[in-house]
Amino acid sequence: MENENSLRGVVANVIGGISLGISSIMIVLILNWFFKITPYQKLEGMPLLITPFITPIGFIMGVISLKISRNTFGKWGVISNVILFILPFLYWYLGTLIFGP
Repeated sequence: MENENSLRGVVANVIGGISLGISSIMIVLILNWFFKITPYQKLEGMPLLITPFITPIGFIMGVISLKISRNTFGKWGVISNVILFILPFLYWYLGTLIFGP
């Protein structure tokens, strides 16, 4: 029984880590586009456009991780994916309100 709980915890941590990894990669891509950290700018605004489509996958993986076993990877994965889902819409709406259409 203890091995089963240990295995469930490992699987939950892996799924939560993947969820957190998805949001981390999206954050790095958005920051690279926004601040032009590296000279590689061929993606232009694509990271901001694909974020609302990719982050629900990370959110679902974080929720699955939390259903299997309560862990910090799953919690941080859910939190960061929800923030990343809202971020592009906030950027677009505030940009339109401040600078006009």
